[in-house]
This record gives sequence, structure tokens and C-alpha cells, in this order.
Amino acid sequence: MTAGAGVPVQEVNRLLNQFEQMQEMMKKMQKGGLAKMMRGMKGFTPGMR
Repeated sequence: MTAGAGVPVQEVNRLLNQFEQMQEMMKKMQKGGLAKMMRGMKGFTPGMR
């Protein structure tokens, strides 16, 4: 897959890891974890208090 796309294997692995992380985050949000997740991010993201 990487040879045909002209992309290094590491780049594809990074993309797949990001996809899997987002998939997990979406599952947590569907279970009502959005409020909990936002509380956990408090102080982490600039501009959010």
C-alpha cells in the first residue's frame, strides 16, 4: 500500500494510529463520556476554563 502511494510505512502507521484513537474517542462520546472528557481536558487546552 505504501509503495503505490509513495508514502513511507511509518507515515501510514501514524495515520492508522490516529484513526484508531479517534475511533475510541467517538465510542466514548457516544456513551455519554463527553462531559467527563471535557472535565479531564480542563487546563490542558488553552482558552478553555
